[in-house]
Amino acid sequence: MLSTVEHLLAALRGAGVDNVFIEIDNLELPIMDGSAAAFSALIEGAGLIEQDAVRRALQIRERVEVVEGDRRMTIEPLDRFEIDCTIEFPHPLIGAQNFMFEVRDDSFARLISRARTFGFTAEIDALRKANLVQGGSLENAIVLTPEGMLNESPLRFSNEFARHKILDIIGDLALLGMPLLGRVTAIKSGHVIHAALMTKLLRQRSAWEVIDLDSDQKHQWPSITQHTLSSEPLAVTVI
Repeated sequence: MLSTVEHLLAALRGAGVDNVFIEIDNLELPIMDGSAAAFSALIEGAGLIEQDAVRRALQIRERVEVVEGDRRMTIEPLDRFEIDCTIEFPHPLIGAQNFMFEVRDDSFARLISRARTFGFTAEIDALRKANLVQGGSLENAIVLTPEGMLNESPLRFSNEFARHKILDIIGDLALLGMPLLGRVTAIKSGHVIHAALMTKLLRQRSAWEVIDLDSDQKHQWPSITQHTLSSEPLAVTVI
């Protein structure tokens, strides 16, 4: 079992990679600069190889929703992969932010990959006592104080926090095992909500179908050529 896989998985999904071997010599992937930019750059530099095989996607057929207090996440039918994300934090640099994003072509590398993870100074001591974020620094996260942030470098986007939440959603939903065709709406979501939505979706067998994609559509997933019978639901584990 590996931890912190979502940034690499998001970079792969954003680049249209659906078949890859990855070698790792630890139980956790490196955090890099807190975003997926380095992974996206490496994938672009290596290049992609088109294979002579049918490409499949998980097509959403029914709306599925998970609600926990004021946190909510839904997925519903759509002929493409679209995410509408809203976050809200009582912090002067964040407040309420919303960003809508469609995964296609090079949109991930341009609009999402550089958005960094973030945390609050009040959380750092508790995390380190739990033996987490031991290698964390201002080089791989936005660290927020009650009034601002410790980082000297400016934000990469005015809504970088919402964009990073979308990065996490893409990476977590990549654990479904294939490209997704549907519209995701996330309000104050997080990894636990993402995992709960995937679990509920896979258990609701009428809510999805595995379909074949047009082999010419490398990054634009909507072109559907043939319906196929689905396999059994995948097991999903998120750390």
